[in-house]
Amino acid sequence: MKTLSVDYKMHLAFSGAVSDHFFILRCVPVSRGCQTVTSRSLSLTPDVPLSASRDTFGNSVYRGQYYAPHTEFAFHVRATVLVHSADGSREPCPPFYRYPTRLTACTDGMRSFLRGAVRGTDFERAVAERKFAQTEIHAFSDLLCRAVNGRICYTSGETTVKTTAAEAFCLQKGVCQDYAHLFVSLAREAGIAARYVCGMSAGEGATHAWAEYFVPDDDGSGGDGRSVQGAWFGTDPTRARRVDDDYVILAVGRDFSDSQIDRGVFCGAVSQTQTVLVKTRELPAQGGIGEYSGHSVSGTADMAGQQ
Repeated sequence: MKTLSVDYKMHLAFSGAVSDHFFILRCVPVSRGCQTVTSRSLSLTPDVPLSASRDTFGNSVYRGQYYAPHTEFAFHVRATVLVHSADGSREPCPPFYRYPTRLTACTDGMRSFLRGAVRGTDFERAVAERKFAQTEIHAFSDLLCRAVNGRICYTSGETTVKTTAAEAFCLQKGVCQDYAHLFVSLAREAGIAARYVCGMSAGEGATHAWAEYFVPDDDGSGGDGRSVQGAWFGTDPTRARRVDDDYVILAVGRDFSDSQIDRGVFCGAVSQTQTVLVKTRELPAQGGIGEYSGHSVSGTADMAGQQ
């Protein structure tokens, strides 16, 4: 168990004035199974009113708009989070985490890769039948994490937020988002519910993406369309390791499109320059909680002319 301090700044500079700016933010962590948020704040530039809600996936969502001409948009998030990941995140699994999306659809080549990854192992039959015993899921997910890590070479600039798992698989190049999409796609193909996660980890200067797989409380499949009780466990295929108490979740979803940290639209034919600064560090065991006071929300977000 660790207490982490999060300081997250995003600044978007436009080459000229834009207006009629509408945005959605999922940049603020919330308390959920494996993490407890003890304080948090969000400030925006320009300072505009926001509406707050929770989406289908349990993420904290802020919506806003700014009609007047402006040349920058920024947000600043500060939070203190108690992370306790050892027993997973106790949240039910809705059926939609078992099915492919546009970004995570599986191809024949990916299925062959999955079969090759488990050939000669104790999981070969489970993958073929798409049915795992509860006690097998952790070990299989570790194997799949390593397989995905070995398939993709971390390379910036080769993929975009619209790149699918299948495209990254063929390129054999990508960034953390692509590793996470590929893991989620192959886990679901094997019969294990999985979800995409975005957030940050201690010591890193940027946001990060990873995946979580679901371990039910029993061997029930949940095939009747109901949510299943159990726990989510994180795996980081970009780094070929399990997620531990150094990770803070900002948002989860079926894929990147459900958990995008910031998105928006505006009027204006301009270019954009984005600057992101993330500081995530462990606080001392005593006196760390409450470094930021209160829970306040005021003004800004991120957009795109499209962005």
